[in-house]
Amino acid sequence: MPSRSDEHVKNIALCVVLSLVTCGIYNLYWQHTKMLAVNDMLQQEKYSFLPWLLFTVVTCGLYHIYHQYRLGEDIAKIARPDQKNDGLMALILSALGLSIVADAIQQSHINTEYGDDSL
Repeated sequence: MPSRSDEHVKNIALCVVLSLVTCGIYNLYWQHTKMLAVNDMLQQEKYSFLPWLLFTVVTCGLYHIYHQYRLGEDIAKIARPDQKNDGLMALILSALGLSIVADAIQQSHINTEYGDDSL
């Protein structure tokens, strides 16, 4: 069972606005914090920021689409076991250039898992 702290809870609207205002730079930090949250939820070190960043740059963003799929699937295993299409939804949104929407949905599930439905 994951630890129940609010360190992984984020204000989704603020994250989206900061990502847009900083031209995606804040989104790098947001990705890192989502990875930490999912690692905590899974109780294992499955996701790491630097390899993700390297593979994303080397593959011109294609790895990020796959990463969104994996992250969505793992979040669904813990936070939404009744929903089997979260990874597919994240993959489709990311492939359509709406990765920030997938980020917001994933963060919503993380917030719910850590006990904060209001953000």
